[in-house]
Amino acid sequence: MAAHHRRYNYGYYFLLLFFFYTIYIFLSRCCWGFLPSSRETRRLISSLWWLCVFAIPFIEILFFLHFFYLFCGGCGFPDLVFSFIFFLSLRFCLLAARGCLLPSPHISSGRAADMRPSPPQPAGARHPNARLPRIAPVNRPAITQEGIARMLETGKLSADVDLEKLLINDKSFTTRKMKVHPYDARLVPAVMTNLSPYNKMNGFVLDVADIKKVPGKLNLKDLKEWESGERDHSDVPYTPDFSLRSRSSQTQLASPKREDTRTYAELLDVYSMHEFIIRKGATLRSTPEFASFKRRYAASWGNVELVIRRLEEFLKSYGIELAYVDGRKVVALATFQIDDLLSREEMLQCFANREELEPLTSSVTQQFASGVDGRQLAARKIQATWRMYSQRIAYRHLLVGTQAAIAIQRRWALYRSHSLTRKTIKTQKEARLLSWKRTMEEFTKIWPKIKEGRRTIVHLPSLSYPRFHAKHVPFYFALQMGQLTRVADLRDPLVDVIMVAPFRPEPEVLEYYFTLLEDSGVVNPRGRLTLLVPEDAKRLPSVLSLTRLLLLSSRLMKCLSSLCKNRPAYLVPGVVGAEELSLAIELNLPMLSADPTIAQAISSKTGTQRLIELAELPKPVGIYGLRDRRELLSALASLMTEHKEVNRWLVKLETESCSRGHAYFDVNRIRVLKSSDESSKTYDGVLAELMEYAGKRARLVHPNSYPDWEAYAAMFDVVGGCVEAVPNRIRTSLTANLFIEPTGVVSLHSVVEPMLAPAFTVMGCRFPFQNFVPYAAVRDAALCVGKAAFRRRVMGYISVDFVLQEAGDGVAAELYVVDVDLCLTNNAAAHLFACLVTGSVYDVETGSCANSNKNESLAYAYSGIIHSPFLSAVRHRTFFSLCRSRGLSFDRYRRIGLVFHMVDVLLCGCLGVLSVGTTRSHVTRAMKEFQNLLNLELPKQSEHSAESNFVYFSSAIHQLIRSVSISKEM
Repeated sequence: MAAHHRRYNYGYYFLLLFFFYTIYIFLSRCCWGFLPSSRETRRLISSLWWLCVFAIPFIEILFFLHFFYLFCGGCGFPDLVFSFIFFLSLRFCLLAARGCLLPSPHISSGRAADMRPSPPQPAGARHPNARLPRIAPVNRPAITQEGIARMLETGKLSADVDLEKLLINDKSFTTRKMKVHPYDARLVPAVMTNLSPYNKMNGFVLDVADIKKVPGKLNLKDLKEWESGERDHSDVPYTPDFSLRSRSSQTQLASPKREDTRTYAELLDVYSMHEFIIRKGATLRSTPEFASFKRRYAASWGNVELVIRRLEEFLKSYGIELAYVDGRKVVALATFQIDDLLSREEMLQCFANREELEPLTSSVTQQFASGVDGRQLAARKIQATWRMYSQRIAYRHLLVGTQAAIAIQRRWALYRSHSLTRKTIKTQKEARLLSWKRTMEEFTKIWPKIKEGRRTIVHLPSLSYPRFHAKHVPFYFALQMGQLTRVADLRDPLVDVIMVAPFRPEPEVLEYYFTLLEDSGVVNPRGRLTLLVPEDAKRLPSVLSLTRLLLLSSRLMKCLSSLCKNRPAYLVPGVVGAEELSLAIELNLPMLSADPTIAQAISSKTGTQRLIELAELPKPVGIYGLRDRRELLSALASLMTEHKEVNRWLVKLETESCSRGHAYFDVNRIRVLKSSDESSKTYDGVLAELMEYAGKRARLVHPNSYPDWEAYAAMFDVVGGCVEAVPNRIRTSLTANLFIEPTGVVSLHSVVEPMLAPAFTVMGCRFPFQNFVPYAAVRDAALCVGKAAFRRRVMGYISVDFVLQEAGDGVAAELYVVDVDLCLTNNAAAHLFACLVTGSVYDVETGSCANSNKNESLAYAYSGIIHSPFLSAVRHRTFFSLCRSRGLSFDRYRRIGLVFHMVDVLLCGCLGVLSVGTTRSHVTRAMKEFQNLLNLELPKQSEHSAESNFVYFSSAIHQLIRSVSISKEM
């Protein structure tokens, strides 16, 4: 019984659901326009809408009561769920039906009783929450003469009627997709041409579509040719006249046909030729043709009137009585609105009787002969031409004067700017120089305190030669790196060294030096040695000195200034020049050397001889301060005739160094002096031969620097020089290395014997020197030169060169001072480095070096810097491995062997060796082994290379072996 009751309830539920779903379908069909739109239908829809509104809460109340009944009656869970689902479905149907009925226009104020139709809605009006009902197709009534707008106003057409069908019956309106123009099109200026379709109606030009096709810059003739070409390719046919096209060829709005007959004026406007007359410079405006012409083109009459006035002026200027004007061509010209740009040819085209007018206007004189006020025009033309000519001449004179004044003003302004700049720079330099001089004075006063305390030494091994000398030095850039042996200053634990180098050596080269320093007992050499390299060295010319590279490197200058700040520091330069002074002033750093001005004066050949004279020491016979080649040859002739015992005379350039500026004359090559005729052995005879054959009699020491006598003599004319005698029998050469403290204390660091190659070229040195002369004599002479140099305000490192001349029987040998170098030379730095690696100390009293621990004397031989372009071809690692296999290396325990003076890897083409031992024979044997190894590695042509000094090195080794043999015999 209970199951039957549930089935009955289920069927009842399904029946109600089907009923409401049918109502929903009916209402949706009705709302979507399938029912006829009438007042009764609208009332029915309104009633159903209100029914749905009241039925929804009623159904909800009924559901809750039924649900409560089922729950109290003990129904199961499935019954409750099914009832709930049914209720939701029913409520959804009612809500959907109400939504479909919502857009009814008859429900406006919420009152169900008001069933009156609402006023017609505007076209396109829509309720915000509903869709418009679809209108069923019906037969439309015929449109009367009242028009569509009137029928809509009177209500004969409903508000929801689709008007498209009514407007396209006679093809007067069509619908198409609207073209959206870009925003940039609004910015294009509209230019009017006669190709526009609207131009054919009343002369209006309103289009812009064809304007973009018009070229940018054309004259009137070219523009007409372009338009004629465009008309040939245009889709719209073009009529040459400006009358309206036939109505059959255009798509126009339909208009009612005229029933009356056209008047004569209208026919005249359409079919007339529009030709009028200009008589005596005035247009006959009372003729019917002109009146018709004016009516026809009234819309653009302003431009036409301007052209007509130009034609009148044109005819009046030539004195032409009568002319016939073609109105259509006038309008064509007026279309372009260029009345001010009309040429003679264009105006002649507007006349119908052009053949008669063209001869009258072909000559310019016609205006002055027949035109109105022709004589006045001619007079004005002559006056204007003369004024133009006179003003042009005056303008040319004015222009020349103005340009000259501008040039003078610019030169004067430039001169003033340069003068002011020079004055400003000079003032700043004077202020900095004054500050630097105060720094130097303070440095001199506190020098005893500085040398005993913690200090920083900035080593700048620059070769500041003049530019014209530096370009003749082979391997100039690499040779400025040739004094890495200055790191011997690290032997003092209170010294920090800053080394400025032209390039950064390879890590293995630095490691080699650090190993030598650590094995020699130097404390923390890696932390106390700072290597600085100019950042722009690779981009600058290689002939620049290291000091110049440093001045041009702003970052390095700032770094160096910060490293030397707030600590005792001083600069030790190489070859001193004006650039070193600029650097010291820029850094405000004291310089342990002479003032550059004094140093340049004393380091010259003439200045050296004056310093020797001040020291009151003997020197070779010679003449100094020669200024040109004529004075040189005259001095040679005088010396050769006065000192006939001298066999060779040496000529030196004033500013050259390292024997590059040396040349010599052998007396036995002078034919006048060899002849038996004593009367010809005079000054005049020798001078005449030297003037004629000086190039053949002279011998140049370094042909790679000066290839012939003319080049050498030309440089002599520039810098000057001196000539001095070469002793006939030179027993030995010595070099004393001194250090002059700022307080005037002169100390002797070493006395070495230079290894001389042929032609007075110094390669290296050896220590100790041969005992051909007492050490005390050399020491005293060197100290005398040092004291004389200090009186000339020279301090720092200097080297004094001596020559010992062997005298005859019973006569003591003579010691001559031949040269002074005001810098730390390679030989002096090599001696300090040899003492460092062997732990030796120089004894000033005896002139020897001894190891304090082993009590062994020091002996060494230094090769100098060997440079050759073929050294770069030798493999670096293979070469040094071969040296170790032959025992050519340094024994760190015994402190003897071969120490390599590395400039960089062999790719730079430079190398040096320092053979260290306890006896001369040992160091000589090691040097000979190294020379043999180099002979095997280098090709044979390296001996003849102009940029190589390997031949000089071989000759120096030969002289070294010979001297050792002589010493053993003695």
